Amino acid sequence: MAGIDKEVGYRFLRDRYLELRRSGLGAADTIEAIGRTFSRVSAWEAMVDRDHGRHHLRVEVAREDAFWAAFEAGMDADAASKVAAVSRATGYRWVQRRFREMRSAGSSASLCGCALRLSPTRVEVLERDWRARVSSQRRAATTAHREAMHEAAILADAALGETDAARRRRERVDRYWQLMRDGVSNVDACRLLGMSRRAGTLIRQQNNFLIPSLVPPRTTGRYLTVRERMQIADLLRLGCSIRQIGKQLGRHASTISRELGRHRDPAGNYLPRTADHDAHRQRARPKVPRLAANTALRLLVQRKLNRCWSPEEISGWLRKTYPHDTTMRVCHETIYRALLLREDHGLHQRYALKLRTGRRIRKTRWRSRFGQGSRIRNMVMIDQRPAEIETRQTAGHWEGDLIVGIGSVSAMVTLRERTTQYGMVINLPHDHTAASVNRAVADAFAPLPTHLKRSLTWDQGVEMASHEALTAATGVPIYFAERASPWQRGANENYNGLLRQYFPKGTDLAKHTAAHVAHVVAEINSRPRKGLDYDTPAQRLRAQRRAPRTAIR
Repeated sequence: MAGIDKEVGYRFLRDRYLELRRSGLGAADTIEAIGRTFSRVSAWEAMVDRDHGRHHLRVEVAREDAFWAAFEAGMDADAASKVAAVSRATGYRWVQRRFREMRSAGSSASLCGCALRLSPTRVEVLERDWRARVSSQRRAATTAHREAMHEAAILADAALGETDAARRRRERVDRYWQLMRDGVSNVDACRLLGMSRRAGTLIRQQNNFLIPSLVPPRTTGRYLTVRERMQIADLLRLGCSIRQIGKQLGRHASTISRELGRHRDPAGNYLPRTADHDAHRQRARPKVPRLAANTALRLLVQRKLNRCWSPEEISGWLRKTYPHDTTMRVCHETIYRALLLREDHGLHQRYALKLRTGRRIRKTRWRSRFGQGSRIRNMVMIDQRPAEIETRQTAGHWEGDLIVGIGSVSAMVTLRERTTQYGMVINLPHDHTAASVNRAVADAFAPLPTHLKRSLTWDQGVEMASHEALTAATGVPIYFAERASPWQRGANENYNGLLRQYFPKGTDLAKHTAAHVAHVVAEINSRPRKGLDYDTPAQRLRAQRRAPRTAIR
């Protein structure tokens, strides 16, 4: 398979045996490391102490030691060569070899010249020779790597080739199916081919009792083939990167990365035949929905939906709670499909009422019309807000709004912090005038430390007509979003959507007691959030309270 002579292979094995023995391994450990024993091991063992890597025509080791002792004592290369009783050329070859060793170890050319007492001209010559050798070795390594990648493709084709026995079996099966196409019965076809009736029945069972078409199936090239998977395994052993493998196979690097991520075993090994078998099994359709097949997972998802958790919160919480149990994970899109599609995917549609929108079918987004409203004096617009607020790195920047009850009589002030996503709600059962809103916001900010009261962003509602008085009372600067631009206060809009699960539109908000509102706020603040790596806002706010206070910029 390697395309070399048998004796060349034995020479490779001998060199490997001697290398391991001279590194300190015993004879038994060396044989175990190689994987098998050979009849030539006894002859190789006799060479362990005799051969030290020096050619028989080279000078003895003792003479070289004498040369270096004289050289390091202060003699030049010529005098040291005479002391060691070697030729002048041999002494200079030893100096040249020492120069290469020092350069390979990382020393600069000038430092090597000083250590070996060489002239600048001699250093330049040796440096040029060393660079040429390094370049030649690099080209040789690149060529060997390229040839190995080419051989990997050839070996993959060779491994997929049929043996004589497999070819004879395939030809017999092809002749059997041709007889079946000609209208011959199973008994007669088996008699003509000289095999038992049972063999013919097994052939038909393997093809689901369907006669295969003479037209080969078309391959789209979308999926990796077993040949490509064998090449991936070979190129991985050669140390190729994912991008190099993709370039060699004509595939995107992401395709190779996904293939390795799906089909590597726990030890990190990639087995191409197993990967191909698993890929064919995973592509089989139809599949049983995950929520329908896993009762424990379905019951857990239902309990979280009953608590008004969103599908994305459920999915993230499952990943964090069961990091090593893949059977207890589900994508949020799977939950949405189970709730909003008509097919039975494991969840009853009554749980769709627990979604924030309360819809039972999917609905496209729409844009609201731009309207005109009252003007607020002396507004500081959002584009003048400090840039650090956008980064969400510093806590204490809030967004606020009102949710209004039926008839626009009752309302609730909603506040949400941008970094921790912690929310606060103050019920206004009778009115939502500017004075009432100012009083509610001031009372909500009163217990907070100074470093958690840095700014407040609001829309251009008339409830902020006295915003200057609110700033004077709390010390919190207020910034106003553009008209009809709710995305500029995305944190608060998201929080209002959460609250509407508990306080639906078109209802009287005055009927909710302060204790009930506080319970709802505590429940929402204890729900895991995707933007917080599935920590809770309450946990993040407590951490910010304990964090060192930084100066307000």
